[in-house]
Amino acid sequence: MMRNPRLRIYRSGFRSDLFAPPYLPRNPPQFRCQFARYSHDSSVYADPVPSPDDSIFVALSGGVDSSFVAHLLANKYTNVTGVYMANWTQPRTPRHEIKRPISHRISKNPERLRRYLEEEEQRNKESMEIGVSCTETEWNDVCGVCQDLKIPAIRINLEKEYWTEVFQPMIDRYSIGRTPNPDVDCNRYIKFGKLYDLIENIANQQGASKWWLATGHYARTAIHKETGRTHLLKPKDQTKDQTFYLATVLRSRLHNVLFPMHQYTKKEVRELAINMKIRTAYKPDSQGLCFVQPTVSAKAAEQAFREGRKISSSTSGYRHFRDFLSEYIPEKEGNIVTYKGVVVGKHPGLWSATIGQRNGITTGKIKHHEEDGPWYVIEKRQETNEIVIAPGRNNRWLLSSAMTCTEWSWLVDDEKISEVYELAKHGELTVRCRPLQNPMITIKQIEDLGNGNIRLEFIGSAHGIALDQYGVLYYRDIVLGGGRTESIELAYRENLQPVETEQEPHSGVA
Repeated sequence: MMRNPRLRIYRSGFRSDLFAPPYLPRNPPQFRCQFARYSHDSSVYADPVPSPDDSIFVALSGGVDSSFVAHLLANKYTNVTGVYMANWTQPRTPRHEIKRPISHRISKNPERLRRYLEEEEQRNKESMEIGVSCTETEWNDVCGVCQDLKIPAIRINLEKEYWTEVFQPMIDRYSIGRTPNPDVDCNRYIKFGKLYDLIENIANQQGASKWWLATGHYARTAIHKETGRTHLLKPKDQTKDQTFYLATVLRSRLHNVLFPMHQYTKKEVRELAINMKIRTAYKPDSQGLCFVQPTVSAKAAEQAFREGRKISSSTSGYRHFRDFLSEYIPEKEGNIVTYKGVVVGKHPGLWSATIGQRNGITTGKIKHHEEDGPWYVIEKRQETNEIVIAPGRNNRWLLSSAMTCTEWSWLVDDEKISEVYELAKHGELTVRCRPLQNPMITIKQIEDLGNGNIRLEFIGSAHGIALDQYGVLYYRDIVLGGGRTESIELAYRENLQPVETEQEPHSGVA
C-alpha cells in the first residue's frame, strides 16, 4: 500500500497562548494534522449554562433535532419559547409537473422505458399523498411539539429577508458559473442575523435579564475558562459536524447561543426521541434547502415507519437541484470543450456543472486526445460561456496550491489573529472547502491581503475547489473563521492551450 505523500508528520516547538492545553501542549508530540481528533477537556472549556430565570428561545424547524432540543430545555427551564421562521412559502411542486429528461439508453430500450414510466407513475401517486407546502407542514409540526411541551410558539416571517440576503444572491452567483452555499449565508444573515435581532427585541420587551437562542445544530459553543471568550467547537458526532455552516456567524453573537446537540450522536438522538415519544421522531433528516426537498409531516413519517415503508427523496417531492435552478436562471447554451479546446457537446448554462463534477462522457476517443474517460469539469469560463473538461478525477487541473478568500470573518479576537498566523507556519491549521471534507487540507501559510481578504497556502494540494465555495479554518476542534473563495492557484501552472475548435462527436454519455 503506497503512502500518501500529503500525509506528512510535523513536530513543532512553537507554543501559543491562544488556547490552553490540551489543544497545544508544551512539548507537542508528532501528529498527523489532517486526521487529528481531540476530545473536549472540561479543565479548559465549560458549557454555557442558563440561569433558571433566563429566557430561552428554541429555533424550531419541525425536524427531530430541534424538537429534541426543545424537549431537553423545556423539561429543565420554565421560560422556554419555540420560534419558527418561515423563509419559503412557495407550494410544493408535484413530481409529475417536473420535466425530467429520459436518458438515451432508457429511451432506446422498450422494456427499460416501460419500467421507468411505471416507476415514475407510482412515485407521483405517493408524492401527492405527502404534505401541502413546506412551510405549513413544518409550522403544524412545530405547533404540535410546543403544544406537547406546553410552551408558546411564535411564527416569524422572514421570506423577504431570505429572498434578498440568501436566495437572490445564490441565483446571481450560480448564473455566472460560481458555486455558492446558501446554508452558510442563511445562518449568517437570517438565523443568526435577522432572527437573532428579532428575538433580542422580544426578550428586551419581556424585560429578560438574560436570553438565549438554542438550535439543533451539531456544533458546540464553549467558554474558555482562562479568557472567558466563547469559542465554536466541533461536536461529539463528527459525522454530523455542522460547524462549517456556522463559521461566518458574527463572533459577538455566539455568547447568546446554545447548541445542546453537541453531546449526542445522531443515532442517540433518534433513539431518545422515540423513547420520549417526540412526535417528530420518525421524520427523515432534512437536506437543508426546503425549496429543493420539501418536508414530510410528522404524522406521515410515523405512519410510513409503522407500515415499514421508507420515505425516500423520490416520495417526498424531491426536486433535483439542477431542475430547480433551471426555473430561475435563463438557459444560456454554450460549448463543452476539452482541456485542448476540442468541442464535445453543449450545456444549458454554466450553473449546470460544478468544478470536479463528473461530466458524463465516459467512452470513446476524442480527437487530439489519447485518454479515455471518465471526464471531469475543471473550469467554467464566463467570458466565452464554456465548460472545460479533462480526463481523470485527480487530473492536475483540479489540484490547487492556494486559495484567496474574501468577506473573511474571524471567530477569534483581533489581538489573537497574529498567533493564528504563527500556528499556520507550523502546520497546525486545517481548512475545509466542503462541509464534511475529510481529510482536511493542512495550511502552510496565511497572508492578510486587507479589506477582508486572506490567502491560504496549502501543504501539498487541494482537490476540486470551486469559486464561491466557503473555506473554513480550524485549529484542531476549534473553528477560527471562514470566507468565500474568490480565486485559486493551480498546483501545476500549465496553461490550457486550445488546438481545435470544431465539433467533435463522442460515442457515449453516462
